[in-house]
Amino acid sequence: MAVSKDHYYRLASEVPKERIEAATSLLSDLIEANSKEDWEYALNRLLKGLITSRQSARFGFSMALTEVLLELINKNSEGYEEITIDYYLDLLLKTTQLASSMKGKEERSVLFGRLFGLQVLINTKLLFNAEACKDESLFKFINCIIELSNLKSWLRETTIFTLHQFIRAFLSPASDHSKDLKDKVIIAILQVTNDQGLNLSSEGVAIYLSIPKENRSKLASHIVNEKANWKNGDPFTKGNLPLLAKALKDVEVADPEAGENKQKGNKNPKQKGSWSPRIPFVWDLIIQEFNTSNESEEVSNENSKKRKKSSNNDSKKKKHSSSSSSEPTDVTVQEFWKVVIDDSFYAEKSSHERKFWGFEIFIKFLKELTSIESIQYLFTSNFMRCLVNQTSQANRMLHKISTKALKVITEEAQSNPEKVPIIFNRLIDETNGGSWNFDLITKSKTVDSLLTVKGDDKIIADLKNILIQSFNTALDTQEDIDNQNTNKKSNDNKIKWSLDKLLLLIRRNLTIINAKDIEDITKLLIRQTFFHSSDQPQVSENVKSACQERLNSILADIINLKRSDNISWAYYCLKYIFKLEESSKFKNLIDFDEELLVIKQETSVILKSISELMTITKSESKKDQLHCFELLYSMVLIQMYMGDDEAVQVIGELNLCYENTFSDETDDGVDTSVVLTEIILSFISRKSNLLKKLAFTVWEFFVCGNDQSGKIRLNEASLQLLYDVLYSKENKEGQQKLFEGEDEMVADDDEDEEKDNEKDEDEEDKDDEDEDEDNSDSDDEESEESEEEDEEEVATDKDKLSEIDKETNLKLAKALGIPTAESGEVKFEDLDSSDDEEYESDSMDDEQMMAMDDQLSKIFKERQDILSNISTGNKRKAEVMEAKEHMIFFKNRILDLLEIFNRVQPNSLLNLTAIKPIITMINLTLNKELGVKAHKLLKTKINRTKITDEDVQKYYPSKKELKDYKESLLTLIIDLQTELNSKKSTSQGHSLACNQACIIISKNLVAIDTSYLENIIEIYSSSLKNWALNPKSNIQPSLFFDFINWLNSKR
Repeated sequence: MAVSKDHYYRLASEVPKERIEAATSLLSDLIEANSKEDWEYALNRLLKGLITSRQSARFGFSMALTEVLLELINKNSEGYEEITIDYYLDLLLKTTQLASSMKGKEERSVLFGRLFGLQVLINTKLLFNAEACKDESLFKFINCIIELSNLKSWLRETTIFTLHQFIRAFLSPASDHSKDLKDKVIIAILQVTNDQGLNLSSEGVAIYLSIPKENRSKLASHIVNEKANWKNGDPFTKGNLPLLAKALKDVEVADPEAGENKQKGNKNPKQKGSWSPRIPFVWDLIIQEFNTSNESEEVSNENSKKRKKSSNNDSKKKKHSSSSSSEPTDVTVQEFWKVVIDDSFYAEKSSHERKFWGFEIFIKFLKELTSIESIQYLFTSNFMRCLVNQTSQANRMLHKISTKALKVITEEAQSNPEKVPIIFNRLIDETNGGSWNFDLITKSKTVDSLLTVKGDDKIIADLKNILIQSFNTALDTQEDIDNQNTNKKSNDNKIKWSLDKLLLLIRRNLTIINAKDIEDITKLLIRQTFFHSSDQPQVSENVKSACQERLNSILADIINLKRSDNISWAYYCLKYIFKLEESSKFKNLIDFDEELLVIKQETSVILKSISELMTITKSESKKDQLHCFELLYSMVLIQMYMGDDEAVQVIGELNLCYENTFSDETDDGVDTSVVLTEIILSFISRKSNLLKKLAFTVWEFFVCGNDQSGKIRLNEASLQLLYDVLYSKENKEGQQKLFEGEDEMVADDDEDEEKDNEKDEDEEDKDDEDEDEDNSDSDDEESEESEEEDEEEVATDKDKLSEIDKETNLKLAKALGIPTAESGEVKFEDLDSSDDEEYESDSMDDEQMMAMDDQLSKIFKERQDILSNISTGNKRKAEVMEAKEHMIFFKNRILDLLEIFNRVQPNSLLNLTAIKPIITMINLTLNKELGVKAHKLLKTKINRTKITDEDVQKYYPSKKELKDYKESLLTLIIDLQTELNSKKSTSQGHSLACNQACIIISKNLVAIDTSYLENIIEIYSSSLKNWALNPKSNIQPSLFFDFINWLNSKR
């Protein structure tokens, strides 16, 4: 059977799968035919196919040639004895012989074909078989490959890589050649490398690194007529670093020991002709070299730890002599990187191409270097300078590769978190080219991403220590910007950055961070916020304020974290403050008066008693109550240290609640629930994340919980405080009504007018939304009136300012002795400085000048105080906008409290009391997000409430109370539908909310008394009749659809 020639065409296919199938089919046909003629044709055809210019054809033909050659040489049948490795090499050299008439492209195809032919021999593994490969064949193969590497500079690296593969495979245990032959072959390779002048080149380094380290010096010593070479026959022996640096950046290296004639005769033509962005493969071998030496060092260290010698004099002498004789002679990563990389590739005058290689080498080392400790040596000063410069601007030549380096840093940190502390420290180390604001100048988030890497508690502890060290260093080296004021100092920005990163470290690692690390950070903030240490410079007022803010933020984040000693974090911080107050090394910056000292002392006593009660009580519910009071007392007392004006009042209210809750004698006039709710409202009314979390914690774990009788501590009076906020208008009037009271709402007539105008404008806006008609004329009139009012306000403001300026001028004239008219105007024209000796500056002495200066300062200060108290038009508008935003903010917090209550008590009948206030607020608010949030609370949370008879009996034990409660629910349904019918909703959400509220109330009312179903149907029937007969009815049909669907579900 003849072998099909189609197989050869298919070997050149672009599809890898087709090439594999073609090679398999060809070999099967050849074995089946077993014709010498076919085998020889296949060998010659495949060899000729290697010199094609098509890359895919080379792959296919070399793959088939590997199998054919292996089959031919392993044949033991008669007629095939002549086909040996020598025969194949001769045939290969003959087929790939160069001709003078060849063009450059043809030469390239022929030479790559020869290289592929030599690679085929390695792939067959015949060279490593002692029976199939003679000694002469090995040396012939070596000469062929070395000679090929010197024909063209662009082919040298690829050819040496093939030689590297041969050396590794030849020296492996899989090769069955004798050790003497292996040594002879390696010596021959080194000899040919020396003769060709490749010793001090990147390819020469690759050849030497292919040889096991323990054999390099011994084998290199057999080189005859040695040219410029490595000391001790090993490129990584100390003393070779300068030569290694030149060799690895492809610079011609002259023999430092050779004479002038020898240097002239050794002009190295081995430099590459063109630069390639791909770094040579020798860098992979270099990394392997460092990784191997690192592993051997670890093994030797472990062995040395196991061997413990006696401490007599003789052993000491032996130990000293052995240590002195066995000093490390190998190049370390630190030494290699400094000389070979940092001073060469990242030097200031290095080309962009060389720096590009430097970034690629950095990426390779960072990803593949196994020694974690050695990573720090990669971030050298020159590298950091190049990295920062190239990433800072997008138009830089190496911006793309530098940003790639930052990306690899982030990815490597995420895959190997143990590298994070080292990398982080080097990036912010200003002594080594780093910067504390590295992310800012590189326009990246590298440093922040390192802090958010998910690692273990040890990594977090290391990062914490680095940041605290950065804080202390900046504090110790700071200077005053001005000599008098200490509000700002030179390193304030760096110190603030350290505080921000400490906060970020805690926030992103709350679940795994160690309690000791949190303690160290909070202690640092407490010391800088409240105390001055005699061992450390004092921070500026700017930083002190930042420390206070970060302390509040951290306390807000860790407020619900539990400690092993069962005390709250707030109390821990407070105890540390008390401890520092007793220390002589720290001076308290907070100066309390006698009243505050008494309050502090009484509160500390209460906290100690709470701590003692928590240790002896066994009831978990009581422990939760004590924990809430401990948290409240501690946090409020810390706020008092921070200068909070309301802290004293809150502590007094807390004392009433605490005594009423845990004392045997309770005051019936004190409603603990109401008082605590008022405290919570005062917390959430302020834009403080700490107070918000504190309020939510106490609300959830104490106020919304059950008392000993099983009833909820929260009552309708407490909830009414929340509902009052929802009922309030979202303007200045509503804010004043809630926070200032009736008597303090109005400051003067202008404010009263502004309030009335604002009220009228709100009513007009609401009426405009309630109407469907487009009253463009009335809108124009209103806008004209508004403009007139604005003009009047501006005129009034100008008159006030003119009056103030007039009074100020009179005071200044009186102080300076300048004459004035009867009208009060200053008569500057009457002044004659030349005639009036009283106004000569020489007539006043220093004391009079100082007195005059104080008097003028007082006049200008009085003017500034008056101006600050005047409510100008712009100021009033700002106050109105601020009041509106604050009311919307406050109502959002109230909805959060109601949602928490619903989560804790999902089936409490108190949930139904929130329906009316929520619906009123939905119809009242002009803020879309607030209305959606309220509707969502009603639709998804309160809608699931299912009250029970047992729950109702707790609150309404008598029949009359129970009946009144049921009737109140029925009345609420009527009121909601009446509201829907009487006026149009401001939004579709209000109509839907009313529909859903009616269903919620009906569902719960029927659940406790099914007899009320008929009454509910009558209410809906009345509304339906009204809707059908009254065309002006504003009820939406969806009200009845929802009711019918609910009735259908109950049938």
